[in-house]
Amino acid sequence: MVGAVVATTGLTAGLATSASAAPTIYDPTFTPTSGDLAGAGSDTSEIVLDYLTKGHNGIDGFNAGKSTGRLASFAAGTDPATVSLKGGAAITRPNGSGAGKTLLYGANNNADLDFARSSSTLSAAEISGNLQQAAFAVDGLRLAVSSTGTNAPASISAATMVKIYDGSYKKWSDIPGYAGPAPSAAIVPLIPQSGSGTRSFFVAQLKAANGGNDVALGSAVQNTQEHSDVDVKGNPNAIAPFSTARAKGSTTVTTLTAEGSFAAQRAIYNVVRQADRAGSKGTLIASAFGSDGFLCSTAAKPLIEAAGFDQLATSANGGVCGTFGTADVTNLKTNAAAKQSTTVLSAVAQNDKSVKLTASVSASGDLPGGSVVFSEVVGDTTKQVGGKTTVISGTATITLPATTSGTHVYSAAFTPSSPASYVASSSNKAEATVLKTSAVSAGAVSTTFGQGASIPVRVTADGAAAAGGTVTVNAGGAVSTVAVSGGAATVAVPSTLAAGSYTVTVAYSGDSSTSASSTATSLSVAKASSATSLKLAKKVKASKKAKATVTVKAPGSVSGKVTLKVGSKTVGTGTVKNGKATITVKKLKKGSYKVKAVFAGGSNVNGSTSKTLKLKVTK
Repeated sequence: MVGAVVATTGLTAGLATSASAAPTIYDPTFTPTSGDLAGAGSDTSEIVLDYLTKGHNGIDGFNAGKSTGRLASFAAGTDPATVSLKGGAAITRPNGSGAGKTLLYGANNNADLDFARSSSTLSAAEISGNLQQAAFAVDGLRLAVSSTGTNAPASISAATMVKIYDGSYKKWSDIPGYAGPAPSAAIVPLIPQSGSGTRSFFVAQLKAANGGNDVALGSAVQNTQEHSDVDVKGNPNAIAPFSTARAKGSTTVTTLTAEGSFAAQRAIYNVVRQADRAGSKGTLIASAFGSDGFLCSTAAKPLIEAAGFDQLATSANGGVCGTFGTADVTNLKTNAAAKQSTTVLSAVAQNDKSVKLTASVSASGDLPGGSVVFSEVVGDTTKQVGGKTTVISGTATITLPATTSGTHVYSAAFTPSSPASYVASSSNKAEATVLKTSAVSAGAVSTTFGQGASIPVRVTADGAAAAGGTVTVNAGGAVSTVAVSGGAATVAVPSTLAAGSYTVTVAYSGDSSTSASSTATSLSVAKASSATSLKLAKKVKASKKAKATVTVKAPGSVSGKVTLKVGSKTVGTGTVKNGKATITVKKLKKGSYKVKAVFAGGSNVNGSTSKTLKLKVTK
């Protein structure tokens, strides 16, 4: 955070502003001397160390009543840009865990700095530099967004977080299932500045969520001051990893806590030189940071909690508070009782006969880390399926390969990585019914308009005749559903289906033991034949017009154009309605004529020609 902030009540002072002040409110109120311990480093723990040294809300801190043997903890940030340690020359203000620790060893060693605040464990180089760390508190890490409005979904999982930070997801709409207000807006992923302990811890979480593989940060990722709200507040597209302790009480940023959201826990350390522990400063270091020191005492607990953290338990209570060493602290047991975890299991059979098992683990609002072992339950016995599965952001998932058809019962057992903080739990029993795989077939059919047709359908389940279910056939919009019996069904096509070629869809519904499936076949409906007959008077006077009656027989209600012909000459036309047409013959000259009726046909019926009749025209 930027060193200059405006003091406010509670934790709202914990977020950075751009106001200028010198010194910062989280710097010591005195200039340390050789009899004091001076420290700097992590932004994450600057407030809690300030409370622990000065006291807070009427509770005395470590320095109460002392004029020597005090702790002087300098704030992180860049404002003011320099600090003076123990009256020496001004140095650049250490901004972050790494920046503090680098002054304790090697070429940058500064004898006026005695400890470094750190929110990440020691690196290999720091261990080689003979540094040691003692944890005293537990912090959480989540993704933070603007509290005044965000386009982010309510939950961003660890897997989604990886794809955002490696650049795979650039817009909100790239996130599967996104239903927020700005799908086309570009995501603005932020990460703390280089040297920040939170950055180191967050990068390690990205790697863990990426199957143990390093995550190359995408081009859209921007550096930001650790735990500063400046780049987050008011920006609906910004996200940043944030200490849960530092975010508590903030009015400008909020963390994503919906089910499935990324969450992690970490120890908070103070780092010293091994040589100082063994030397003249050893007693003072132990009285401040050791397992019997102030930071691990009951007197310090309310000060640590006021800053949003939880105090670690000491070794006497199964914890590691104040235990010096070099290894990453994974025993996060606090002075609070271990929380009971709850494991809820779901089992879903997939279409390929695999089974997806998902265990959701929680503990009084926390998402504890650990592992889950899945088992299949057969009668009174259980058999483990798959290996141990790591819980990430409260969820462990495994997909079992194709298994036998039928109902399978599963259970899950959660083992916490920090048993001192969380109690193990077993899940409910969850059933998954693995369906038989069906296959449906139907033969191609040809018919003629007006005759109808039958489409034979056959259904198998795992190669044998299907036991039940229905098939639904759609032939040119004519939909029929019939029951399957003995793996077979016959579906009638109505005689009224128009002539033409059709793609017929056949869908099998499946049943309680068999999956659904579908296929397609072809149906050809040819035009029907027609028969045309003609009635005409045998003779007519030249001065009169003869009347002809044409009858057309064919399936359905027949209509269409009919023409009277004498040779190739048209002598009359009419329209067939309901199979009949009455036509007036044109006046003809005296003579004998051969007349026939020609029906043109229609969309469903072929044309036809009547027998020729003789017509005699007289004067």
